[in-house]
Amino acid sequence: MFGLGFTEILLIAIVALLFIGPDKLPETMKSIAKALGKAKRMFDDTKSTIENELRVHDLREEALQYKQQIEDSKKQLASFKNIANKEINEIKNEATLTKLDMADDASIDELFDEAENDFEDLESNTQKVEIPKKQEIKKEKKLASTSETTSAFKHLKPKDS
Repeated sequence: MFGLGFTEILLIAIVALLFIGPDKLPETMKSIAKALGKAKRMFDDTKSTIENELRVHDLREEALQYKQQIEDSKKQLASFKNIANKEINEIKNEATLTKLDMADDASIDELFDEAENDFEDLESNTQKVEIPKKQEIKKEKKLASTSETTSAFKHLKPKDS
């Protein structure tokens, strides 16, 4: 038990028998056994309490490690959330710009349609105005030139004719 061999235990028993006596030896051995049992139980209780405390301490450390990991994960998720929010905002901005561009494109399309309508109106107006043909222009030029020459030589004509 306490690192004692058989001869050592026998020597202690002989000394106890001499000092205590044969009458009180059995009662003394019982009380010594009870005291050793109590001491052993107290030692075991203390040992288990210390082990439990160490386990609790280890569990606390482990819980703190898990808590730190969770907080790190939260920070990472927050950074991912920030990145995602930035991307979402960029997409919203692009969508807004695209809507504005589409509105600009629509106004450009409207302007183009108006210009096209104006051009068609101009074409239809030019078609209404009759452009004289080349032959008619030549005839008018001949007539104009002959009337000018006749008016220029009117004084030479006889008045009776």
